[in-house]
Amino acid sequence: MAVDAVATGPAGWTRFSWRVRLFLSVLLLLAAGTLAASGEFTEGEILSAGCSGCHGHTGVSAASSMPSIAGFDRRYLARVLLEFRDGIRYATIMDRLMPGYTRAEITLLAAYYADQDWASSGFQPDSRKFEQGRRIHARLCEQCHEDSGRYQDRDMPRIAGQQPEYLRIQLQLRRAGTEGMQQPNRMREALLPLSDAEVLALTHYLASRE
Repeated sequence: MAVDAVATGPAGWTRFSWRVRLFLSVLLLLAAGTLAASGEFTEGEILSAGCSGCHGHTGVSAASSMPSIAGFDRRYLARVLLEFRDGIRYATIMDRLMPGYTRAEITLLAAYYADQDWASSGFQPDSRKFEQGRRIHARLCEQCHEDSGRYQDRDMPRIAGQQPEYLRIQLQLRRAGTEGMQQPNRMREALLPLSDAEVLALTHYLASRE
């Protein structure tokens, strides 16, 4: 189920299979290897070529179902990437990509994305869902995800302005207690009473924040 069938990326992008994205990423990684000697790229930027097919060159995703990671706390990013690599964290494809990276490379990759500028999704919410989501966030989420979800630190990512379909899917997975989601108990406890419609409303609120 899409977020009310609203996709913010290019037409058909969200229907690309992970195999197509992986193929494009490999091509970009090979191309980056030929440019490394020029000295125009940092090591982290070169390593990021394998990620740009899904997350964009600077970590700003154009796909509704793929998260933006630009400007995230580098410690948070490094930990999450290591968890993907080591098979600890729930994943659809990241657990197949990250084993090719060493700990040192993951540190460089996290630092590169942390240095990039965040850009919100530009999602336009339904006004009623927005207001319902605002109330849900104030009641259940704001204590941890402060400043309407803009707050982040080494343990918590920014969620304000994140891609809407990605947000909705993550909220549903966390509500279900999916194995490997790496979330505090209080988060699932907060989400558990929410209906699908309320999860959707929360998505409309968070994804539309700047």
